[in-house]
Amino acid sequence: MEEGQSQDKKFSYRRMPAVYRTLDSIEPEKDIRARLLGRVVDKGQGSVFLDDGTKTAEIIMENPDSVTLNDVIRVFCRVIPLESGCELRAEIVQDMTGVDQDLYKKVKGLVTQ
Repeated sequence: MEEGQSQDKKFSYRRMPAVYRTLDSIEPEKDIRARLLGRVVDKGQGSVFLDDGTKTAEIIMENPDSVTLNDVIRVFCRVIPLESGCELRAEIVQDMTGVDQDLYKKVKGLVTQ
């Protein structure tokens, strides 16, 4: 080790943030992580179907039994590009049932301006 270098140098990396998106605005070539808000409209084997008012998409989840139909949830997910479209894999799921979606979207619009 050269003189002046710290022995306590630790490896660290920064995880890309989950950017707020609507389902129809996800760009698989650019987006790595997305933050989505919507209503659970259906459940499948290992996945849920989320409707955010712009589109409905399948979100792959480890434990889809943790949510029920008509729950409003926020999902932080990994965007995996495919030949046609993308796959969305949930990393964090938050219950947002008590949140006024219209007010949330209005505030979100003001913050992003």
